[in-house]
Amino acid sequence: MKHLVVIVAGLTDRPIAEKDNKTPLQLAETPNLDALLQKGQCGAVQTIPDSLHPGNEISAMGLFGYDPEKFKAGHAALDAIGLGVKIEADEVALCCDLITLQPTHDDMVMKDYTGGNLSKDDSEHLIDALNKQVTDAPATFHCGKGYHNLLVMKIPPIQERLSPPNELIGEGIRKFMPQGKDVRDLIFVMNQAQIILHNLPYNQKRTQEQKDVVNSIWLWGNGEIPSLPTFRERFEKSASVITASTMVKGIAKLAEIEALELNSATGFYNTDYSEKVKTTLTELEKKDVIFLHISAGEEVSLKGNIDDKIHAIEDFDSEVVKPIAQALETQEDTRLLIVGSHVSSVALMKYDRAPVPYLAYSSKAEKETSGLKKYDEQILESGKKFNTAPDLIEAFLKNQL
Repeated sequence: MKHLVVIVAGLTDRPIAEKDNKTPLQLAETPNLDALLQKGQCGAVQTIPDSLHPGNEISAMGLFGYDPEKFKAGHAALDAIGLGVKIEADEVALCCDLITLQPTHDDMVMKDYTGGNLSKDDSEHLIDALNKQVTDAPATFHCGKGYHNLLVMKIPPIQERLSPPNELIGEGIRKFMPQGKDVRDLIFVMNQAQIILHNLPYNQKRTQEQKDVVNSIWLWGNGEIPSLPTFRERFEKSASVITASTMVKGIAKLAEIEALELNSATGFYNTDYSEKVKTTLTELEKKDVIFLHISAGEEVSLKGNIDDKIHAIEDFDSEVVKPIAQALETQEDTRLLIVGSHVSSVALMKYDRAPVPYLAYSSKAEKETSGLKKYDEQILESGKKFNTAPDLIEAFLKNQL
C-alpha cells in the first residue's frame, strides 16, 4: 500500500464580514476537493499544541509524524540543515528575511515580509552585498531561494523567542525588536544591513520604478536542533518529500527522508504545480510514502489578500487535487491524505491555533461516506477528531482511516 500526504497551508479561515460572513473556502470553487470529500473520511486535527507558539516548524514536525513538544526545533536550525549549512557549537542560526519597512512619524511598520516576493536571483544579489559589506560582526549570510535566508553568528544562545516577520504585517516593529545586552550584535547587524541596502543601486532602481524597496533584514527563528528517529524506524516505510521550504527539507533530512530539489518550486502562488505533481506521481512508484508540501496559500493569507487567497485555493484544487485524483483512479493501492498545516488567517493576517481539516481518500471507495457535499469548514464538525498531528499520521499510515 502506498500513501500520499498533501500538506497544504492557507485553506481554512474565519468568516469575513465583507464577504457575507463566508470563508474563502466557502467562496472558492473546489469541484475536485468536493468530489473526494463525498467518498472520503474527514474530520479535524489539532496541529499546534497548546504549549507551543503557532509556526510552520511546529505543524510540519507533527505532520511528518513527530511530536513537536518532544522534538523541539528552531526554524533557523532546520533551515540550516535544509541548506546544508553546518552550525558550530559556538554559533547561532537565525532566519534572515529580506523585508520592506514603511517609515511612520515615530516607528517603522512591517509592510511586506517577502520584500515584494523577492526572486532567487535578486536575493542572491542582496545577500552577496551583505556578506561583503557587513563588518565588525561575526556573521555569515547564506542565500535561500528568495526573501527567506539564513544568518549564522558566533554569539551565545538567545533565550527569548524572536518574533517572525509574517506575524507583524501592519505593526510597528519597535516593540518587537530584540531586547537586552545579549542581542546587541543582532541590532548592530540589522542597522548595518539597513544602511547597506539603502545605498545599493538595486534599491535606487526600485525607487525610480516606483516599487517598494527591500530596506531591511529581520532576524528570527532561534532554537535547537532535535535528534529524530529515522522515518523508517518510526513507521517502517521509505519516504520522499517535495517542497520549496528549506525548513521542511531540514526536517526531512533529520528523519532521513529524501528531499527532492525542484528549481521551479517557489513557495508562492506562481509555483510550478505541474512539476510538483509530476514529481510526486513519479516518486510514488519508488517509495512507500510521499509528502507533497504546498504553501502558496499562506503568503496571500498573511498579507490579507482575500481574493488572491480564493484564487490560490482554486488553483490548488484544479492544478494539484485534480491531476492527483485522476492518477489515483489507476493506482488502487494508493491512499491519499490532504491536511492543512495550520490556519493562516486572511481575516487576521496571522496564524491561528484552531484545528484544521483532514481528508483521507482511496479510489477503492465505492459509496459516499462523509455526508458532506462541499469542502469547507463544516469538515471540522464532522468525522473523527485527532488531538495531535502525529496521531493522525500514524492512523493514516496504518490504514486506520
